[in-house]
Amino acid sequence: MCQENENLLIFPHSIESSIDKIGDSSIMALQSTDNKDEVCVGTGNVMGFIGVGNLQVKIKSRFDVGRDDYLLHYMLQKVLSFNLFDLSHNNEQEDVFDFIMFMFPYFLKAALRQGVYREYQNYKHNDANLKGTIDVGRHIAKNVPFVGNIAYSTREYSHDNNMTELIRHTIEFMRTKKYGQSVLNIDRETVENVKTIIEHTPLYSKSERGSIISKNLRMKTHLYYTEYRPLQALCLQILRMEEMKYGESDDEICGILFDGAWLWEEYVNTILSDLGFTHPENRLGKGRIYIFDDRSGVIYPDFYNNKMVLDAKYKRLGGYDKVAQVGNADIYQVMAYMTRLDVEKGGFIAPLESPQDKVPTSRLKGKSVTLSIYGIEISKMASSYADFCAQMKTMEATFIESLKL
Repeated sequence: MCQENENLLIFPHSIESSIDKIGDSSIMALQSTDNKDEVCVGTGNVMGFIGVGNLQVKIKSRFDVGRDDYLLHYMLQKVLSFNLFDLSHNNEQEDVFDFIMFMFPYFLKAALRQGVYREYQNYKHNDANLKGTIDVGRHIAKNVPFVGNIAYSTREYSHDNNMTELIRHTIEFMRTKKYGQSVLNIDRETVENVKTIIEHTPLYSKSERGSIISKNLRMKTHLYYTEYRPLQALCLQILRMEEMKYGESDDEICGILFDGAWLWEEYVNTILSDLGFTHPENRLGKGRIYIFDDRSGVIYPDFYNNKMVLDAKYKRLGGYDKVAQVGNADIYQVMAYMTRLDVEKGGFIAPLESPQDKVPTSRLKGKSVTLSIYGIEISKMASSYADFCAQMKTMEATFIESLKL
């Protein structure tokens, strides 16, 4: 679907690096039930939204309750570092639109770290400073002979192009929206990035928005500016949310989908990083650990320090009272990490649907090594998104205390 629909964005960007290989999964699947006249729609670990024409489907976390998708927004807020204390669900379309806007600073930062996008542009001139190819027809039509002006064209490597103009139009459009101005000012880096785009698009004209959208419907493919492709797709989604249908087909699929396991792990990292835990990045090849002396056998524990190894699991482990109830593959993996790092404590971190009376802990037979199931309880009684955020802060503190560092 991603190959056939360029406006369908997936997090993480590289599907191959997804923790639970969502690239091999379906977004939705029909499943049979005990009642032969009923079916169940399953969505696996995917969260976000997907749209086809006028149909929009929102997929919230399985650990949320009711229609609210507070957990998804909260994890994104923590991972992408934006501040949001008010979330309205009165209008589904506005909610989806706000959701897309919150992603803009993240994509913009990633793109500009590769530099401002440049490509060759054709420019038409009519002056005495000839430095390109003479346009004979235009010269005869526009200029009086021997006055001094010459009509000519140049091809220049420019920062002001269809891509940067699309980003500029997105910025100007967001400034007119409820949350847009706040999103563009979430931190100093975003403010500087917005300023950079404005400085490099002097030819910007609001009246050209439709033309710029049309020129960007075909996704850019560049060997160096790889982060601009998802930014381009996001900008198109923002600009086209208000019935600006410049697409070639009403059957075109667009949206943003998240691998729930990836997002949960990155959310947990926002908590553990302040506690001194190392979080290797498999996708970037950072923090790798070798099993053998000859630097072979690469492993990437989710989190570790000099005392313990922790593995983030976006699974329902909260109902388990024994570690043995966790899958053998998961247990063996953490045990291997603990052996290599020579630590005696390990465990899993999962979302909790209710408070833990105690942390389930099992001791390896004949050893002082222990494995535990830790968890972060997900609020279910919040009266608003602000209330949800406040309750999650308390539950995160409880989780930290349970680690007994």
